[in-house]
Amino acid sequence: MSSQLYAAMQAGSLSPLAYFFARFLAGKYQRDEDGTLALSAALVSERNQQGDVCVDLHRHAGAPLFNAGANSSTTPLLAPGLRQWLRELSADAAVGRPGELAPLILEDGRLYLHRLWQFEQQVLAAISARLASPPVLDAARLTGGLARLFPASNNGPDWQKLASALAVSQRFAVISGGPGTGKTSTVVKVLALLLEQQPDMHIRLAAPTGKAAARMVDAIRQRKADIDIADELRARIPDQASTLHRLLGFNGRRFAHHRRNPLLLDCLVVDEASMIDLPMMARLLTALPENARIILLGDRDQLASVEAGNVLGDITGHGQPICYATAQVQTLATLTGAPAVALPASETAPPVASAIGLLRTSYRFDAGSGIGQLAQRVNQGEAEAALALLRDDPSGQLVWHENNEQSICSDALQWAVQQYIAYLHCDEVDAALHIFEQIRVLCALRSGPFGVDEVNRTIGERLRVRGLIEAGDEFHGKPVMVTVNDYETELYNGDIGLLWRDGRGELRAWFRTADGQLRDIPLRSLPEHVPAWALTVHESQGSEFEQVLLVLPFEAVTPLLSRELIYTGITRARSQLHISASAPALLQGCRERVRRSSGLAQKLGWAEVS
Repeated sequence: MSSQLYAAMQAGSLSPLAYFFARFLAGKYQRDEDGTLALSAALVSERNQQGDVCVDLHRHAGAPLFNAGANSSTTPLLAPGLRQWLRELSADAAVGRPGELAPLILEDGRLYLHRLWQFEQQVLAAISARLASPPVLDAARLTGGLARLFPASNNGPDWQKLASALAVSQRFAVISGGPGTGKTSTVVKVLALLLEQQPDMHIRLAAPTGKAAARMVDAIRQRKADIDIADELRARIPDQASTLHRLLGFNGRRFAHHRRNPLLLDCLVVDEASMIDLPMMARLLTALPENARIILLGDRDQLASVEAGNVLGDITGHGQPICYATAQVQTLATLTGAPAVALPASETAPPVASAIGLLRTSYRFDAGSGIGQLAQRVNQGEAEAALALLRDDPSGQLVWHENNEQSICSDALQWAVQQYIAYLHCDEVDAALHIFEQIRVLCALRSGPFGVDEVNRTIGERLRVRGLIEAGDEFHGKPVMVTVNDYETELYNGDIGLLWRDGRGELRAWFRTADGQLRDIPLRSLPEHVPAWALTVHESQGSEFEQVLLVLPFEAVTPLLSRELIYTGITRARSQLHISASAPALLQGCRERVRRSSGLAQKLGWAEVS
């Protein structure tokens, strides 16, 4: 294999998976091991592992192919010039055109693994088909229902009402908004309006993780009791949700539901859609019956999925303004009673915009909320203003702890330890879980002095020194997060519980179910797990806590540190947020944006974001 690629792997700038994939492909097609095909294959594999769906050749042409590794002292490998690169790939049998069967697919200057190109096409086709086939509605009934569920207001457009009208009018819809903007309240009213159109509609709820599904269920149960709807229809609004894997019947090897064995439903509502990667979104959409509706809920400004893709971001235009086609505005005005001139309109709005309801008013964070203001400033990239607010927050919701080069600010860790002491003094596991679920330490990184592993170790050590927990690997009061999907115990990656002694003194693992009940399993049956005083920000998606300590690294230039990560960490907190970071890291993180390469946004009609 190419000595250059091997050297890149040895230096840590290229993963073994990318190296061996390139080696396999070069050998299969008898290509030069230093040639364009091998280098391109390695780059595609490497970028897929970093979350990109494809490689945009325009962005990489003439530039270093891989990030410099920690042990690298060699000259970086450079990509060919764009014209040469396109010419050589187009002539290679290993690289196909759209629709051809080849390991790699080249389309509009983007290079894909075949399976990811296929997933992208499946998502595009499913969305386009639903947009092209709107449902038949009783418009008078819908207008009446909107007026009843959303009383008239003089405060400008009612964005929840507008989003509801859009969602009912389409087979594919997105309701996006930040924390406290009323996504769940809106979707409950959407379901009521749908049931008034079709009383026997079979509706199901799902979310990417068990925690997100549990939060969704809790919120819907609370809100459906208060809406103005006939009791028989209220009873048909579901209050059970499943994970996407369970919904699709995944058994660890294959999915039971797919195009040839679709789900039995008329409408699917999926919460926390920003967490859904491209392969899962493709599987979900292709498993829907042809005439079924799907409504995605999520915050388009949050972190993208862990795996490849930023599907919700692609669908919603990566922060571009949501406007509606001029011809659609009058229809929306008639349905909602809003003046047409107040609704955002554009002659060039892509068709998918007609299915996106953007909620713009936060009911959780008012004008004086430090958390709300900080989230807004970070989301808009106002780095200096965000830091100034952190250092002087009149609301008292924000607390700034400045890291030093070696470790997290000791005061921040001490605060977290003090909060965790409360649950350890509980007599009953139910009360302990309730208290524990109110606080969490969130880290940007997994490893290193500012990472989850070190923070969990330090918190455990401090609690142990105080005599509050026992020595050993497993002990009474230890919080655990499951790291694998275990279908026998029905515990899944991301589920969090406590180790707690029962009435007989036996140490067991306790978890809260989606309906709020407790379940326990023997310690020997507990799947692979890690301590959970601290989580990564990615792992916290789909959860909220009263109080959060967000830990950012000391270094200003750090992989993974971005505006989206900081915003997501901030918006996990409801009432108080502590941030432990260095000022340069916070400032630089606010300026960095996650930019994942894919073709979906452009194929849906969005302008390319620079």
